[in-house]
Amino acid sequence: MRMVCVSFVPRPMNTTLSSLILRIRLDREGLFTKEFYGNCYNALQEDGIMINQNESPFYAEEAFQCQRMHKRIVETFPICRVYQAHIPSYPSGHWLFGFASKKYHPLDDLNGIAWKLQGISTRYYEPRLHAGVFALPVYVEELLKDVE
Repeated sequence: MRMVCVSFVPRPMNTTLSSLILRIRLDREGLFTKEFYGNCYNALQEDGIMINQNESPFYAEEAFQCQRMHKRIVETFPICRVYQAHIPSYPSGHWLFGFASKKYHPLDDLNGIAWKLQGISTRYYEPRLHAGVFALPVYVEELLKDVE
């Protein structure tokens, strides 16, 4: 698997070898455009996945940015879901992330039994937790449904 971490893609990537793109928020300029997400889409293999930070839904300005990013991603990728984590060091402690793919759905394609059969021991990840992070509070669902 080839992983690419990007904060800004100024021009189309001339490779389609990426299996995973992690979009890390370092600077807001240029990260909300259809062009940016189109470049990410084009950089991914057919079974690739893009993960991005979606800000906090708690404060008005950041909630607007969440909507804006999600709208652009929905316009670009056939499969998009938002998930959440509680990160005490981030503003409000409630943070959203985006999952986008050409092929895989983060819940429908989750095989918890296969995961457990791998025998990987972690202190955090567990298939029930994976499913749980996609269960969003009503106020977040309402925020996102306006742009889906």
